[in-house]
Amino acid sequence: MRRGELALLLSIVTLGLVGCSQSKTSDGCSISIEKDSTITHQIVGQFEQNYYEMDGLEALAAERVAEYCDENGAGCVTLESVEEQDNKILVNLKYNSPEDYNGFNNRELYVGALTEADSQGYELEKIAFVSSKGEPVELGYIDEQDAKRIIIIATKPGEEVLVNTYGKVLYINQSADSGMDVSIADKKSVHIDNPVREDGSGEEVLSYIIFE
Repeated sequence: MRRGELALLLSIVTLGLVGCSQSKTSDGCSISIEKDSTITHQIVGQFEQNYYEMDGLEALAAERVAEYCDENGAGCVTLESVEEQDNKILVNLKYNSPEDYNGFNNRELYVGALTEADSQGYELEKIAFVSSKGEPVELGYIDEQDAKRIIIIATKPGEEVLVNTYGKVLYINQSADSGMDVSIADKKSVHIDNPVREDGSGEEVLSYIIFE
């Protein structure tokens, strides 16, 4: 099967982020950042299927993972499972690094030291942050920056995802003026919703999470 055909079929589910749960729980699409730099990724999508289509979808996903690993290193992406649950499709993937998440999904994800983000081209001084208590704060007023980490993740219009960290969430970017919903779900999780506008338009947007 040609790469383009495979990507198109996988997009039925992988772009199924649009159909994720509207609740701020792990029942919907989620990305979990682990302390060892690995990324676990649960994709939840709606898909009309029967037993044979499920088998075919799992085979396609496994083929896509194998292709990526052949080009980028054995085991850099692992297909953990593909299953049906409550009339939804759950695809669970694991990446060895944020860079593998980027490469496999063609989607921006940066995880690193807060003090190193600027050197990677992220102009954090232009971002309006808010604390976990809802208080606005400028980057320069955040204490002990050397001890803090940041997640910078892109979402496309219609995508909704729960981002789980291995540490306590301290700050997120303000989203009131962008139409985005970026909100702290619990001490270690942030809910991001990038809605499609009424006219059907939208744009890819970066969200920022500072944690320790």
